[in-house]
Amino acid sequence: MNTIKFENYLKSSKFFNVLSLTIFVIVFFNFSTIAFAAPISSKVPIARDNEVSEKIQIIEPSKISEPEPKPAPTIVPLETPHITPQIQNELISKLETFQGFVGFELRDLATNDVLIAYNSEKLFIPASNTKLLTALVALESLGDDYKFQTKIFHTGEITNNFRGNLYIKGYGDPVLTSLQYKELLKRATVDRGIEKIYGNIIFDYSFMTEEGFGRGWMWDDPQPQIAAINIWQTSYESFKYKTDYEIKDYISFLTTLYLQEIGVEFWGEIRYEEVPSDANLLYTNYSPPLTDIIQQMLETSDNLIAEQLFRDLGAIYGNGEIEDSENYFKKVIEETLGYDITDYVIKDGCGLSMYNLISPKMLADSLFYLYSKYQSKFFDYLASPYEDSTLEKRFNFEIYAKTGTLYYDSAISGIFKSKSGKYYVFSLMENNFSFDVQKVKEFENSIINYLYENL
Repeated sequence: MNTIKFENYLKSSKFFNVLSLTIFVIVFFNFSTIAFAAPISSKVPIARDNEVSEKIQIIEPSKISEPEPKPAPTIVPLETPHITPQIQNELISKLETFQGFVGFELRDLATNDVLIAYNSEKLFIPASNTKLLTALVALESLGDDYKFQTKIFHTGEITNNFRGNLYIKGYGDPVLTSLQYKELLKRATVDRGIEKIYGNIIFDYSFMTEEGFGRGWMWDDPQPQIAAINIWQTSYESFKYKTDYEIKDYISFLTTLYLQEIGVEFWGEIRYEEVPSDANLLYTNYSPPLTDIIQQMLETSDNLIAEQLFRDLGAIYGNGEIEDSENYFKKVIEETLGYDITDYVIKDGCGLSMYNLISPKMLADSLFYLYSKYQSKFFDYLASPYEDSTLEKRFNFEIYAKTGTLYYDSAISGIFKSKSGKYYVFSLMENNFSFDVQKVKEFENSIINYLYENL
């Protein structure tokens, strides 16, 4: 930055001078190295879904019989697969060896007949398997092509030396990146001929009335912060212990920084108010369609996306409080799956909550419902071993699933194709174990591999 530009920048904002900017960076990022104009992130991103994938048994690429990526099989009704007493007994014996609480359900995908059930109606902490219900409720409510918006309004005449106010209002876009946010600012200023802003920039967070952390989240977990205007992150480690107010400060900081980078001088102040009724719409940014967002959420087990969707639904169909989200989820779940509110507990959309309680049967019902509606397209939304996902290289056969991991809770639910060519729905959940989660994943692998070989 040359001397002239630096002097101009010192004058350009009453809110962010060099001293406050320096203090902000040091305090907020805990002395970690940051790269300006890039998303906030920790030096070492945490493993998705809290799973340390390198510790789980990995199938060597040379041993993977890889089909075309994301095949789209045609499932036709077959005779109900014959589960012999030997298979049932051997599988139940394997489940009984688990030193903890385990539940399992297996169904024929073509008929939805339950073939094996073991504690399948008991309640478990589901971890990220909760995201299957989030996908179901979001798709049922908003539709495949729904797009989230972020809008910029203005008061006053648009001129090179703009003397009105800019209002930035968020509607819960779960995948708005920092670079997209920078482009949004450019579209609303530089592309409209604005070179200097003498008025204020005002953020409107009123879409939600309750923001921040979810209910039942562990204080020492890397947690996403939720707000009406949010920046999607590759890692939540940098948000650990931060309040939603600090996250808002970060977005305000990004705004002044990006205005400088795109050549717009800002002489006003940052404020937090609602958009007035006489403001005019200046620019609207649209997210990708909901199906793309759901796919990203399920394949990589993205907590920020899932929880943002959970809160968004409470804002769209309620007053924007967490309780509104809970109540709306219960309503849709009863309408689609037929479950009463006393049959389960759901307190968030991402599965970080230790309060959530869901049965393997309920997850199997969710999978079958989504498959019945979306057919083989639903496979695209789930993780598989042949792509960058939570299942990458974990199996060497066709399987589409959602994993889940908390401290002493694990789960995997999905659809697989057996060695004989038949498709099955399954849900396997484990709670209350005292050993390393790596062993639980190996246990899950042994169960699913057994079924693949013997069905």
